[in-house]
Amino acid sequence: MTKKYSYTYEEYSQDTRSYEIASDVMLTEEEIQDIALGCSLTDGYTYEGGEAGKRFKATFKGTEFGDDSQTEYGGDEIKQTDEDGEEE
Repeated sequence: MTKKYSYTYEEYSQDTRSYEIASDVMLTEEEIQDIALGCSLTDGYTYEGGEAGKRFKATFKGTEFGDDSQTEYGGDEIKQTDEDGEEE
């Protein structure tokens, strides 16, 4: 069956993920990001690693979900309806 119409839908929002990182040594921004992204996105998850004298510990503190989502529609023409759902 060939579909007659094709659409896309994208939703954007601002979510904030928080991590806490402790390290035996000073870290670069890239190292901080790599360590943080090693965490599972489960509240309280702790990731530990590094070699002797260069140990680190990262804890995922949680996600604050944004409430200002934006949407975008694309593709073919979309059927228009009024407030009652009736076709215009």
